[in-house]
Amino acid sequence: MRSDLRVVSVAAWCPWHDYADSRIVGASIREAIEASDCAAARSASGSLSQRIHDNHAAEAGLFTISGEFYRQVDLRVLELWEGGRFDEFVAMLPEYAATCHGEGLMHDTAMLIGALGWDAYHGSAEIITPWFPSSGTGQVNAVFPLAA
Repeated sequence: MRSDLRVVSVAAWCPWHDYADSRIVGASIREAIEASDCAAARSASGSLSQRIHDNHAAEAGLFTISGEFYRQVDLRVLELWEGGRFDEFVAMLPEYAATCHGEGLMHDTAMLIGALGWDAYHGSAEIITPWFPSSGTGQVNAVFPLAA
């Protein structure tokens, strides 16, 4: 086990906070990383449509999305991310989180995008795995590169 690794774990179930709070948390983490002399990686999980199937439908819906609307919105979000259009994404984030049942109201995403620069981030997300459904939810693996 390496003793020189430093980990900050943040739970993002914050329905009583607003997105400005989560953005500030992300920006603060970025400031701390930039002020240090270490390399860092940040990760977030759980922030596309999350309308998980009801218990009685879970097994039959294991590899499905819970509705076409959720798939379409997720795909649009990925287009925005790939196009570096984070100003548009953060403008829709609260409604996207509420309407598409975002896990933890997508505060993890707000923290991640806050760490990237919020609406001033214009990097293009690299989609590692294409969008896929699982148990009613939308899934993807993506990298958000920073300028060197």
